[in-house]
Amino acid sequence: MPATEMVLAITVCAALALAFIHLLRFFMTITLHRTIRKAIEKDPASAEGLLARIAAQPNEQGDDRTAIISIAVGIAMIVASVVIGNPGWIHYGIAAAVFPLIVGTALWLRQVRKQRAGGRAPGE
Repeated sequence: MPATEMVLAITVCAALALAFIHLLRFFMTITLHRTIRKAIEKDPASAEGLLARIAAQPNEQGDDRTAIISIAVGIAMIVASVVIGNPGWIHYGIAAAVFPLIVGTALWLRQVRKQRAGGRAPGE
């Protein structure tokens, strides 16, 4: 399989996976809104408790996990490029690994700053 076809196949699979994830999140949001709407229509007094519980849930973005995964992917790409050992392709693998390493490091540093600031992200 030529490299261009491989890159295209990986891109299409990644796009389909991301679209699926976003559709799942969208349907979860729709379900939550319908539940809240039905609770308000049925008994507005008890809906206040439901809304308070939903608002009290921590809104974790998962930056630390995303950062760790991004850094791991970047390191794995570098290691795979070195293991393959083709001098013509090593610099492509390392260049491709720079993006997840930078994004992962930025997310990790943001999470560290958020924890040091007492749970608030800068600018929030």
